[in-house]
Amino acid sequence: MGIFDSLKQIAQLKQQASQFQKLLESKIVDVSSPNNEIKLRINGKMEILNIEISESILKPENKSYIEKLLKKTFQTAQKEIEKMIKEEIKSAIGLFPF
Repeated sequence: MGIFDSLKQIAQLKQQASQFQKLLESKIVDVSSPNNEIKLRINGKMEILNIEISESILKPENKSYIEKLLKKTFQTAQKEIEKMIKEEIKSAIGLFPF
């Protein structure tokens, strides 16, 4: 394998990585807390696209509860995204030239 073949493979890998990043951005996960008090929309790059908090819990005395619920809901979303990414990687493995 010559240097030009290696450079060609690097360029292909770079293009595939870029395509995978775009794929992750396009994958969306919607997750709700158990009582639908908090809803999150997150893309495959773990970027929060939207947060909805029910007005019924928006009270100063619920601050700690809201923080815990938001954290737990985000953790659920992370698990969903990780599962989605694993599936995407499995299906994309065949695209790699090695």
